[in-house]
Amino acid sequence: MAITETVVYALHLLFAGLWTGSVLFAAATLPGIAGGLPASARDSFVGALRNVSRASSAVLLLSGGYMLTLAGYTDGGTLTGTGRGHLVLTMLVLWLALAGLTEVAAGRLEDSEDASSILYGASVVAVLLLLDAGALASGMF
Repeated sequence: MAITETVVYALHLLFAGLWTGSVLFAAATLPGIAGGLPASARDSFVGALRNVSRASSAVLLLSGGYMLTLAGYTDGGTLTGTGRGHLVLTMLVLWLALAGLTEVAAGRLEDSEDASSILYGASVVAVLLLLDAGALASGMF
């Protein structure tokens, strides 16, 4: 494996873990303490969640696209006609859902509204992303 591929895979895994971990952390801690946080602390937390989500989205889009070409998914038939291709497409849909849910939750939190149900939904999507990644990494498809 070339050094470029190693760096791309490492960045992809690092940012995927950071993003899913931050969403799970936010879902586990923020709804219970949001009412007791000063506005500046809540805004800092929301800003950090947004920054992690946006940076991770960008890195995962770029690194995932590069990994697609490395894996030979350059035509639609390979992506839509194989089990691994379906897992990749599922990952893309879940990635978009996680980005959207995180942005909506951050917006609600910024407006001092309850975002716990959205954060819980985002945490379910984050876990599904990790399971999908595990299935891809295991090579069973």
